[in-house]
Amino acid sequence: MIEVTKTETIILNSGQCRFNSCYACGWGQKKYPVDTEKLKNQVKQLNLEEIDKLKIYESGSFLDNKQFPKKFREWLTRYLEEKEVKEVSFESTANFITEENLKTFKESDLDFTVAMGLEAADNEVLEKYGKPFKIEDYDRAVKKIHESNGKIKTYIMVNIPFSKPNTLEKSVEHVLEKTNKEDKIVLINTYPHNQSKLFKDWVKGKWKPLNKEQFLEKIEKWKDHPQVSVEYENMYFIPKFPKKEKKQKELKGCSEDLITHPHYQVWQDYFQRLYQKPREKEILLFLPCSYKKPYPKSKTHKAIQKAIKQTEEQEKIHRVVLSSPGVIPIDKCDNYPFTAYEWPEWEETPEIKQRYIQVNKDRVKKYIENHDYEKILAYFKPDSESWKAVKKAGEELDIEIKNLFKEESYQEVKEQRNPVTKEPALKSLKQELQKEL
Repeated sequence: MIEVTKTETIILNSGQCRFNSCYACGWGQKKYPVDTEKLKNQVKQLNLEEIDKLKIYESGSFLDNKQFPKKFREWLTRYLEEKEVKEVSFESTANFITEENLKTFKESDLDFTVAMGLEAADNEVLEKYGKPFKIEDYDRAVKKIHESNGKIKTYIMVNIPFSKPNTLEKSVEHVLEKTNKEDKIVLINTYPHNQSKLFKDWVKGKWKPLNKEQFLEKIEKWKDHPQVSVEYENMYFIPKFPKKEKKQKELKGCSEDLITHPHYQVWQDYFQRLYQKPREKEILLFLPCSYKKPYPKSKTHKAIQKAIKQTEEQEKIHRVVLSSPGVIPIDKCDNYPFTAYEWPEWEETPEIKQRYIQVNKDRVKKYIENHDYEKILAYFKPDSESWKAVKKAGEELDIEIKNLFKEESYQEVKEQRNPVTKEPALKSLKQELQKEL
């Protein structure tokens, strides 16, 4: 019979990471008051009845006395023992893993695991990445934890910046050599926090995250190893720009620089390679943008959505906007820069129109190539640059993309303002969409 472990998780915010130097990390910049009573109250709010294990996460090191006072850790072990919790895990850098700091846990009845972000077993990489320790410090920490009867979970970053061709293999083999079979290794796909140096490298085109296929190829050798687990996805990860980096004033007008703005390019890379569409969405429907943002609040999209809801199986339809920032799934449209740009069509020149078509044709192609839909449709004015871009993408991919705004319906309303919202147009949308469902 398999024994099931009941686990509770808590995030403790206290103090600040002592080093705040890691290349891909932005959490270390966050600073909180160090308040022992507040930490105790946060733990007491947990329902630990019948819980076997408590996982503690924090930005920094749980064994740093300045960040988490020793008295709090001593109180925590006693409290968990009273609640009959059997095991606790927490994070720390190698610098704070000493016999004295581990004594509290060694002398308790708790089994404990220390999670360490080694990231790479290469001192040159560690120095460039900004880690405050060397491999030798990690090795000493491993020995101290084992001597204190603890277990180890080691994080290794796949696609870490400054890495060499053999960095990943060298790192895994080193950790396997230094740890026991009860210890664990977690191979994590590198994602940069929004305030990190690595995020800026992504914006500048100097580095890119791995997509799922690339990641799985990298870790293939260890996928069945009993000590190794993998973490490809960070479900909360999106290209989220810090407030000071948001360039609303720069995103207004019609120009080459705006079509290929670095903030747009990062999001397009995300949508093309990392974004996962909702599973139930089987039909891709490309739609025009709107002046009001986010799009669902505009009269244009309210009218379109009302028409879509009158069709059967409308829940299968994935609405994806095409505009100057590129391809924008409706479920991500409330993020910057999609809420901050303005593209006044009346300022377009013939040259800019052609550039718009070319750039967005390529974006549409890459999006379609990387996402699986049963059918691809569109709803644009037949003479619009967006439809021309989608149509060209379909031709180059040798797939049929049908425009649901029929030419005869367009002729009825083309002289009216915002023709996609007029009744003949919406009637065309409903009728043609119903045929396709």
